[in-house]
Amino acid sequence: MPKKFSTYFIAYLILGLIFAIGFALFYRWSPLSYLSPGFYGVVLTWPYQAIGFTHDLMYYGLAGRPI
Repeated sequence: MPKKFSTYFIAYLILGLIFAIGFALFYRWSPLSYLSPGFYGVVLTWPYQAIGFTHDLMYYGLAGRPI
């Protein structure tokens, strides 16, 4: 059981890291922001952040302007 839990947690963190990098690129965070607590907050709470992110992505698109 502990091995399965750690595997799920590592997968969760890897997906969170990928999501947080995309999140930071979309919102044009500065490179130093990758070391901030906010970035790691996104890594840990990425399922909740994805709700607002998909809304912004659908509204603004990749260009960052309303479609």
